[in-house]
Amino acid sequence: MMPERADTDDILWNTAARFADETLTEGESNEGLHWRRADPRHEAAYRRLLQIAQDRALHDALATFEAPVSRRALWQRPAVWGGLGVAMAAGLSLFLLPPVIADWTTPLSVYSTRPGEVRELTLADGSHVTLNGGSRLETRLTGYRRHVALKSGEAYFDVAHDAARPFFVALSGGQVRVLGTEFNLSYLPQGVELDVYEGKVRLTGDERRYGDFTRGMRASLDKGQVKPLSGFDPQGDDWRRGWIEPDHWPLERVVQALSRQSGLTIRFADETLKQKPIVGRIRLDAPEAQLEALALVHGFTVEKQGNVLTLR
Repeated sequence: MMPERADTDDILWNTAARFADETLTEGESNEGLHWRRADPRHEAAYRRLLQIAQDRALHDALATFEAPVSRRALWQRPAVWGGLGVAMAAGLSLFLLPPVIADWTTPLSVYSTRPGEVRELTLADGSHVTLNGGSRLETRLTGYRRHVALKSGEAYFDVAHDAARPFFVALSGGQVRVLGTEFNLSYLPQGVELDVYEGKVRLTGDERRYGDFTRGMRASLDKGQVKPLSGFDPQGDDWRRGWIEPDHWPLERVVQALSRQSGLTIRFADETLKQKPIVGRIRLDAPEAQLEALALVHGFTVEKQGNVLTLR
C-alpha cells in the first residue's frame, strides 16, 4: 500500500512513477529541459538525481511501492536523458533532499533597521527578535529547519523551543545553534559578542571549533575563533532598556552603542581615542551629554556640527 502523503507529494509521486515507466509526454520532457536551463541550481540538482538513479539500492526501494516501475535500470531509460521536468523535483523531494527543496521554495525574509530605530519581530515559528538600530537580519524558516543570518548590527533572540528544528544564526566567521533560549548577538569593532540570558547556546567558529555557553556567560567570535569572556548579570540593564554598563570597554565600542540607539554620526578625529578604556553606566538616549561627561574624565572634547559629533 502506498504511504500517506500530502496532496503535493501525491502529485510528485505519480509524476515520478510515470517518469520511471517512460510515459512522460513530449511536452513534459521539453518542460524539464526549460526547467534545467532556468537556474544553475536546477541543473546541479538534475545531475545529482542522475547520479543517485544509478544506485541499485534506489531501484530496489522503488520496487517496494505499488507503482508501475519497470525492472530495467533507471539510467538505461531514454526518458532519463530526454528531460526530467517535474519528475526531477519529485525525485529530489521523495528520495534526496526535502530540506533543500523546502529552502528553494521558501522566500528569504529580510528585516533591517536604520540607526536610531529599534524593531520588534515575531518570526513564523513564534520566535521573537529585537533588532537594534543599524541592523540587518535575513530569515528562511521551513518545516525542516530554521536558519537566520545576522548580517550586521545587534539583535536579541527569544527562540521558540522546537527539538526537531534547531535554530541556527549565521554570523561572519561562524554560527550559533540553539533549540529554545534567549541570547544577544552584537557586531563589535572586533568580531561578534554573544551574551546568553537563558538556556544553552553553542557558538561555532572556523574548523568546527565551538564552545557551549549558558545563562550569564559571554563569549566572542573574532576571525573564526571562539573565546570565553567574563560573565555578566542577565538581570541587569542592557541596550533594550536604554542602558549599557561598560567594563573596560574601548571608547569605540561605547560610541557604537550610542550611534545605534540615537542615529547620530560620531567620529574620531584622533584614532588613539578609540582604545581608551571606559567603565561605568551610560544612558543611550542622551549621547551628547554622556560623551561630554566622559570627555571631562578622559581628556577629550566633543564638537557638534549638525547631526555629527566629533571626538578630538
